[in-house]
Amino acid sequence: MDLEVRHLRVLCAIADSGSISRAAATLGMSQPAMAAQLRRIERQFGGALFDRGHDGATPTPLGEWLLARSRSLVPAFDELERDAKRHSSGDMIRVGCAPTRLAIYVAKSLHRLLPEADIRLRTEQTMDALPGLLASERIELATLDDYPGHELSPPQGAAYAVIAIEPLFVGLAQDHPLAGREEVELADLAEEDWAQPAQLESGPREHFWGACTESGFAPRLAYGVNLEVALDLISEGRCVGLFQATAPARERVTLRPLKDAPLRFRHVLGWTTRGPFGGQADDLVETVRKTYWAESMRAPVYRAWLKRHGRAIA
Repeated sequence: MDLEVRHLRVLCAIADSGSISRAAATLGMSQPAMAAQLRRIERQFGGALFDRGHDGATPTPLGEWLLARSRSLVPAFDELERDAKRHSSGDMIRVGCAPTRLAIYVAKSLHRLLPEADIRLRTEQTMDALPGLLASERIELATLDDYPGHELSPPQGAAYAVIAIEPLFVGLAQDHPLAGREEVELADLAEEDWAQPAQLESGPREHFWGACTESGFAPRLAYGVNLEVALDLISEGRCVGLFQATAPARERVTLRPLKDAPLRFRHVLGWTTRGPFGGQADDLVETVRKTYWAESMRAPVYRAWLKRHGRAIA
């Protein structure tokens, strides 16, 4: 058997977990396959690498010697694989996107900055996976969002920049009694049913509940549905919902700002520091910001709100 880097990963996994069965689960192998792999490796080195007992697997002196060298070699191979993937992708820019309109603005910005690049966008229904994808360099860019009290910090090997702070508006049926107001008090929505995405992360959920509590009520979350269903329900007057201020006009749904902007979020752009934007992040961030504000002017309700209040939100 020729020794391969995957064999060294097996040894490190067993040592880290202290158990062949746990190491097998970590690497997506069956316990018998992992045990058989270890036996082949031990035959290759001519001796036992782990003492196996009721308390798990403990490295032997030979195993300690091999682990010390494996722990320096495996990261080097991982880096080589990442670099190879990055070079093989050529001019491809992989973008992981939270479900906000920042993805659109980033795509437009990239086409201006790198007109020859192959831009690949993928929207995630939740943001949980995006930091890990950046850290492992499986994507070069990520569009993210965070909320007061739940601000994001970049993982190792990545950097973040805030593009803009945007208020959240309420979506009402066109014939709703509050639809004619310039701005709506959140407290005036205390008796309404609300529609929200079924898979809502803790940041937006807690921010929403906190703002409603400060306004003196607990919101009735009657509908956990996607945007398409929510629009139908709102247009029929069955509920209300939250929308980005930059959201496009929707048939039979009126967007109205909330007075004093009690609900807002930050658009955040993330990138890999060793990727194609490590040396030109300032240009990328500035281009995305300019695109965001230019596109924001296309949303009439938001444009009017900005004229009244400016860009600053505390």
